[in-house]
Amino acid sequence: MSPELSQLIELQELDLEIQRVSGRLSRIPEERDSTENEFKQHAAEFLDLKSKHEETLEDRKQLEIELATTQQNYEKFEQDKTRVRNEKEYTAVLREIDTTRKHIGTLETDILKRMEELENLDVELAAQAPDVERMRTEVDSILAALDEERDAANRQLSEFSERRKKLAGQMSRPLFASYDRMSRLGRGQALAEVGSDRICAACRVRVRPKIFSDVRKGDQLVTCENCGRILYYRNETSHSAGATTMD
Repeated sequence: MSPELSQLIELQELDLEIQRVSGRLSRIPEERDSTENEFKQHAAEFLDLKSKHEETLEDRKQLEIELATTQQNYEKFEQDKTRVRNEKEYTAVLREIDTTRKHIGTLETDILKRMEELENLDVELAAQAPDVERMRTEVDSILAALDEERDAANRQLSEFSERRKKLAGQMSRPLFASYDRMSRLGRGQALAEVGSDRICAACRVRVRPKIFSDVRKGDQLVTCENCGRILYYRNETSHSAGATTMD
């Protein structure tokens, strides 16, 4: 096999590997989102309960703040009652005291309701928590594995890029230009292997005996008469890495 053909085969194998890793890398974000969404769907009831618990807890805090303020006002009105100067002021203060007392009772009732709701929510959350925590652990493990795969893929692509740059620099410009052109025309596949059955692995068309003979010699670049890709042949004992993309 000629050095030029060997270089082309090595370059294509590298490019195909880059395509594979890049394709896998592009699918990882979608898989992460899908995994998270699946968890949210399975844990929807638990998450709703947790959200309701947080809202109820916040409501109780606000009611307690309002109760404290209202109690301060009540104490102030009680003090004002001792300082009134006439019947009209006394009546007004009593009215404020009565209104404030009723409001305090309403707030205390509402706070008790919130406390009961929180107790019930705590029971429901405690019952569902083990399953949800187990699912969360599984999801986190999957996400961590995807992140590791993403990092490894990025490292691979960086290494492949350096190897490709070095390999391209070893090839003649016309040869690389020819490969690049064929690769773009062949959807990323500039070369195709021909087996002993004389079939082009890319377009699945049987090549003529003369073409096959030239390809087996490997001393020149021979293209497929059907798909135009550069053909190469490897003995059965050699590692076969030809692409099988259909035209």
